[in-house]
Amino acid sequence: MWSVNSAASDQRKMPESRKIPDKCVRCAALSALQAKTLHGDTCWDTKVCPSRRSYARHRDRRNSQRSRKRDAELKTLTVDSLPSITYAILILYRGIGDSPVHGIAVEVWQDQEKIAQVTPIHCFQMVPSQVHSYVQKLLELLGKHYGIKKFASSVRLDPNLCPIQDCFLRLKVN
Repeated sequence: MWSVNSAASDQRKMPESRKIPDKCVRCAALSALQAKTLHGDTCWDTKVCPSRRSYARHRDRRNSQRSRKRDAELKTLTVDSLPSITYAILILYRGIGDSPVHGIAVEVWQDQEKIAQVTPIHCFQMVPSQVHSYVQKLLELLGKHYGIKKFASSVRLDPNLCPIQDCFLRLKVN
């Protein structure tokens, strides 16, 4: 019986095949003469057993052949060309939790290549409204030069990774 769900309506499950009884799998490993002697009148059926034994013996090999054949028949689709994508990533140097922003940097990428970056600045002396104002100015600059209206993503890095040469965190560590 098929049940129709909104999520499962596109993917129909194939009915599972019946499992071969363990006794038949063990019997398939024997020769026909041994199987007839062992099972004799109680189980052996001349109409069913030869084909069932053959199926049990060769099932794994035939299934792997079918699988390889299906995989070979799959078509590979390739996309000829994608439009060039220019995007910007906002990099925030900020500690864990609700800590203030230590520094901000921006990277501009075109497809998989970095084409520009905005030099990182320290923000630890700024109040939150000044940080927001600076980010808006960055977006205006990116919009003017590259047509970028918003950041594709933002990355939060530990302040100890701040790339600014005269960073007080770097001076404390060295």
